[in-house]
Parts: sequence; C-alpha cells; structure tokens
Amino acid sequence: MSITPSAASPANPRSKRERDAFSDKEAARMIGIPVSKLYRICNIFDAHSDDTWDLIEGEFFEFEPGQARKRRFYEEGVMAIAKYLEETEGGSFLAKLKEFFTHHRARVTRALVQRRIIQVTQDRSALVIRGDLLFLQQPSVMRVLGTNGKGMAGTIRRIEEADASLEGAEALQPGFHFDHFPETSGRYWSQVGIVRLAKTMGERGKINKARRAWVKAVADVAEECFEFQRKVLESHEARVKAAKERARTKARQCAVSQQKPTAADRNPIELEAHHLFDASTRPDLAALEDNLLVITSALHRNFHKWIGNRPCEPKDFVDYLIRNELEHFDGSPRTRERRDQQRQKLINRLELLQVHYEGNRLLY
Repeated sequence: MSITPSAASPANPRSKRERDAFSDKEAARMIGIPVSKLYRICNIFDAHSDDTWDLIEGEFFEFEPGQARKRRFYEEGVMAIAKYLEETEGGSFLAKLKEFFTHHRARVTRALVQRRIIQVTQDRSALVIRGDLLFLQQPSVMRVLGTNGKGMAGTIRRIEEADASLEGAEALQPGFHFDHFPETSGRYWSQVGIVRLAKTMGERGKINKARRAWVKAVADVAEECFEFQRKVLESHEARVKAAKERARTKARQCAVSQQKPTAADRNPIELEAHHLFDASTRPDLAALEDNLLVITSALHRNFHKWIGNRPCEPKDFVDYLIRNELEHFDGSPRTRERRDQQRQKLINRLELLQVHYEGNRLLY
C-alpha cells in the first residue's frame, strides 16, 4: 500500500482473491504492537482526510464479514501502519516486515506448488508409477512448471548443452529422469527429472522474477510432494476395498429388493457394492461411500449386462431401475405405499449424487 492518496492505487492491482488478508491479531503481531494500538492508529488515519496518512477500504484493508469494526489488513495496509510508526516513533518496523513478507510469500508459493502437483496427479491416465518413481506426462509437467512447449524445449536444450560442455551437470537418464511407456504417447518425467527441469529454468531460464520464485519452489518441494502422492495413489485400491466393505456392513440388505443374506438359505443372497459413478472413469469417487450402492450380486450383474461396456453414472442406474426392476417395489395395498416411498427415496438419493458430482472432481 502507498501512504499518500496520490499513490494509493497500484499500477497493476491484484484481485481480492489474489491478495493475502491478515487478521487484526496477525497484523499487530507482525508489527509488534497490541491490537488496541493498531486500531488507535487506524482511527488516526480515518480521522483526518486531508493528511498524507490514509487507509482505503478495498485497497489497504477489508472489514470482517458481519463485523463492521473488525478489519483484515492487506500487506500494503500493514506496511503503511509500520511506516507511520517509524516516522512518528522511530524504530525499524519496515525492515522486519519486509523480511516477514518475503518469507510469507515463499510459503504461499510453496503451498500453491503443492496444490498444483496434487491437481495434476488426479488424472491417473497421465501418470505411471515405477518403483519409487512417479512419471508424469509432459503436458502435466508443463502445468507444474508453469511453462509452455517452447519453454520446455528451451530448458531441455540448456540441460543438454550443459552436459555437452562438461560443466559437471548430470545428463538426463532414460528410466530415471524421463521415460516412454508402451501404449502411451509422449515423454513422461519423474519427480527427479522435474526437479532438474525446475532448477535449470530457475538458474538459466529467461523468466521474470515471479516465475523464478515459482520454479524455485517446484525444485524445493516437488520430490517430497510427488512421493506423498505416490503413496496416496498406491493405497487407493486398499481404500476402495475398505469403503466397499464398510458400505456392505452398514447396509445389510439390498437397496432395491430389500433382500438380506441369511445363513439358513440354501443359496444365500450375496451383497455387492456397486459404483454409481464408474470407478474407472471417476477414481476420485471410487472410495466415497456415498457413491456406493449395496445391491444383490444378481442385480449387479444384470445392470452391467444392460449398460454394456460404457461407464455408468447414477442416472443410468435410475433408468435401469425404472425400466427393469419396478417389480421390487410392488406388493399388497398395505405395503405398496411404503415401498413406493422407498423407491422415491432411492431415486432422490441417486439424482442428488448425479447433480452434486457430475463434472465436479474431487482430489483423492
């Protein structure tokens, strides 16, 4: 934030979503003053509209939702108050704050890089796990690095040039830094290769300061983050199996026919957990219990025979239910109303699931 009204608006203002807002307690702690003193300074700023000290709502701070007197301060607002204290009381408030914000911005960038890695590893078709290495398809790698095809090609060329000039740089090794896999197209990069690319971009790339900070963060956190994701992905099948078992245990009967397995039956009913959103196309929902419908094994087979090879969604099971399984909701006049309500409740659940998760992927 600038101090004078004439310089209040930055040349390239960021949207509110791109700006960090600190609570009054955080702002006071950063500056090293009590919260009460922080608000006394705000009152001084607000009281005199004709002086050089001004805090403009939306540029330097925002009010807490529903609390007209509590504020959240942008970085510029905290700096303005520190500047005021230096000029009126002396001390070195600004130097301490600049160091804090440098570290804070680095932490935010690292967290954003970790989030990007989590996002790109949601698409199982774009990655291959080989031992301790997770190989990611090149377009996804470019998303992690925040670059394009030209930037990627330039980085690879710089690594190869460094290797050729015998500067001591390790050459890119197939099977370790990158690889190609049968039945897939394009090059895949391991977490080790991605770190190498990020370091080269940071040290030799023709990029601006913000991009350099981003690829530095990639180099710092990529291996650790990819290792965590590798373990999460490898445990995925176990989590799906456990979710199915929990669903069967809770249900105890078929959601459609209301049949229960009993030990006395010569041919006991078997219950299975059906994925309403297909597990192969929606692995993000495969271990979600809400996406599992417990039905008899016979009904499960019949449904998949009906739908064929295409991936299913909840709406497909509703169609199948109405066209093929309404007999399960018939009965005597005394039970028909209750069974009709059960059918409506089941269809309502499936339609809600369809609306909630159609096109809405979870991180897993």
